[in-house]
Amino acid sequence: MIVIYYDYGGTHTSVVASAIHLGKLNPAQVPDGKDIIRLPLFDSITQNDLGHIIYNGTDEYGNNIYTLGIKNAKDLVMPAISDMYKAIFGNTNGLYLADVSATTNFFMKLGGLISRGLRIQPLGLPIVVYGTRKAYPDIVRIVQNTKNTVKDFGGIQK
Repeated sequence: MIVIYYDYGGTHTSVVASAIHLGKLNPAQVPDGKDIIRLPLFDSITQNDLGHIIYNGTDEYGNNIYTLGIKNAKDLVMPAISDMYKAIFGNTNGLYLADVSATTNFFMKLGGLISRGLRIQPLGLPIVVYGTRKAYPDIVRIVQNTKNTVKDFGGIQK
């Protein structure tokens, strides 16, 4: 199965969700800021990366995990992905799209604007990390629901 965690920028919430899914972050404990910052894609996606589906790894069930930043184009991008998948495979049974944007809080938006938008990472990054730690239990819930849904699929391999 292909699992795509998506949000506005593809560099904070979706990256953390992917890391939880892949066992890089412990779902039972809010990580410290250093563990979040160490995630390879955290706060590092550029404008050129938006709209690109980025492979993050394969989970313990053989599902390929991706992240995607879509800005404000959710109503265009997500149907296009589903339609393309269906055109190739005949259905969408092997595709799971997990929207994590609802877990993005004020601190993540503000910090993301400062860090990514204004390119003042030393100021924005601590704010994003603070917001990410506050949102962590909500992100974990989405990942747990996703994993419960896709664990028995055992489909497409990268």
